[in-house]
Amino acid sequence: MTTHATAGVIPQTSAAAQTATLSRITAIDALRGVALTLMALTHAAFFIGVGMQAESYGGQPVSLQSPPYWLSGLLTTLASPIFFCLAGVSLALLEQSRVRKGASSWSVSRFILARAGVIMALDLTICAWLWMGKMPYIHVLTAMGLAMIVLAGLRLLPTRVILAAAIVTLLAYQGILEVLRPQLEAGAPQSMAQALFLTYSYETLLPVGFPLLGWGPVMWLGFVLGRNLSHPLLRQPRTWVGIGAGLLALWLALRLIGGYGDLGAYRAGDPWPYFLVMSKAPPSLSYLAFKLGIAALIFAVLIAFPKGIETGLLRVLTLIGQTSLFFYVMHIVVYHLLAQAFFAINAPALPGIIYGYTIWLAGMVPLVWLCSRYRVERKKRPESVLRYL
Repeated sequence: MTTHATAGVIPQTSAAAQTATLSRITAIDALRGVALTLMALTHAAFFIGVGMQAESYGGQPVSLQSPPYWLSGLLTTLASPIFFCLAGVSLALLEQSRVRKGASSWSVSRFILARAGVIMALDLTICAWLWMGKMPYIHVLTAMGLAMIVLAGLRLLPTRVILAAAIVTLLAYQGILEVLRPQLEAGAPQSMAQALFLTYSYETLLPVGFPLLGWGPVMWLGFVLGRNLSHPLLRQPRTWVGIGAGLLALWLALRLIGGYGDLGAYRAGDPWPYFLVMSKAPPSLSYLAFKLGIAALIFAVLIAFPKGIETGLLRVLTLIGQTSLFFYVMHIVVYHLLAQAFFAINAPALPGIIYGYTIWLAGMVPLVWLCSRYRVERKKRPESVLRYL
């Protein structure tokens, strides 16, 4: 992937290329909608105490439940890598749009910083209160906001330098995890700084779920992708099939050699499903390669069949993707309320997986309606505070 961008300069594209890029923005929105819909499933189940674990945390042993649970978990764990990557893509598209309208480089960075502040405030208030019972919690949006703050300065560098910085950070981070492996596997106490930047911990002063240096490079790689989105090769589904196949090949190689930086490395003698269980916290390279490889294949399908996400039944995914931050915050509110209602009734004894999917579907109905209304209001007021959401 090549580019001729220099510091503060966005590659110029022809009108035809820009039109082609716009046609793919719908596919990007739909892919983001896929991620958020899956995220809603795992969170709906979480709120009623149903686990769908198919990933490891801190190198601790994993005990998989029956196939319906862990197969669901394999799908839902696609969400975070896609969410972070496409956040970077969206920021690159926003940058290009504002530059075309004559915005200065500083005004673009200032907007990114303001947006970062908004999403971190939402994460540390509404989202944290409903997750942890009014206890501040550094979760997805805070990690994303911190990565955006870094990107507000990083975007001033040439695109190739941003790409190199993201790759070097990603690889170096995996090496640091190898150094920290004994401490993490032993469950030793961590400092707040270590948890925030490198690992994760629910035992620090503020619980940390997503470390900056583990997830930030995923956003920065997405930003580079967004700057190159008009490249002719990226218009072809077969390109994304190739990218997906390459990432899955990388994942397979990492799993076979034991996983560079993967605290959830597969061990001979484990049941075969554990070959698919990798470390999400802290995120391993094998985990990211596997999830983003599948995401690339999904994206290839979305590009190949655009009518389904523009006017067909799957257009609901596009709606969710176009209102992503609003959906994220509201899905926590909705599923928190549904869980309270669920615990207030005397539900018959059924497998938890059934209730997990039932609560998820019940919540998606009002969420889709709310997102539809929100999108209408945002279009009416393009320069209001809603533009930060």
